[in-house]
Amino acid sequence: MQQEIFSLTIKENRQSYFCSENFSKADSIRGLMNSGLISSQQYMSSPKYRFRSAFMKFISKSYDSGESRVFEKIAAEQFEFRVKNNLKWEIGTETDSISGYACTKATTFLGGRHYVAWFTSEIPITDGPYLFWGLPGLIVKISYTKNHYDFTLVQFVGYTGQIKEWPAFANTRKTIESTAANVFAHREEVRKDPLAVVDRLVGPFTVNGVPSSDKSIRNKRSWDNNPIELRAPLE
Repeated sequence: MQQEIFSLTIKENRQSYFCSENFSKADSIRGLMNSGLISSQQYMSSPKYRFRSAFMKFISKSYDSGESRVFEKIAAEQFEFRVKNNLKWEIGTETDSISGYACTKATTFLGGRHYVAWFTSEIPITDGPYLFWGLPGLIVKISYTKNHYDFTLVQFVGYTGQIKEWPAFANTRKTIESTAANVFAHREEVRKDPLAVVDRLVGPFTVNGVPSSDKSIRNKRSWDNNPIELRAPLE
């Protein structure tokens, strides 16, 4: 089981930006390295510059277009793709108090999973974590029905700092524009056999003297057996 803190930053009730705090910190450090303000030697020698996240995505939503722009790092590559808000919500009559807000229950389906959401009309912002949005109020809590994934609001506060509108790696001009389906397929390829992907990208190599082509050293990443998406979201 893992737990991370995420931020959903809403700008002028027209745009929002979602990522994990550790992703944001790691990305900022990478931006400083790209600018030469932190050297590779400094980065490697000091743990204070290294932040790890299991959620290597940055999501920007446009309320006007109804479209999400997703930036994602997979192994050594960076991708960008767009997803229309095609979620089909069923709003029920059940209510509850969650995180201090009066909420109404709703259900939807995304990436091969059924989710239960609780939204509040007390915050009339049609948004929520990850790719979940489109309800008549902010999503305070949303969970996969088997509770393998759960997003719950910790606090809702005003923000006056600088807003990160895209990840620093998007400034390197090395981002690959793709589709949700292609990125999902690549993500699954890396998840199931990362060494084969490295072998394809950089050529054959050895691990402790064993050729990368030897299937005996293939790392199946058995711990990574429950991705948030079991299929690509509709584009």
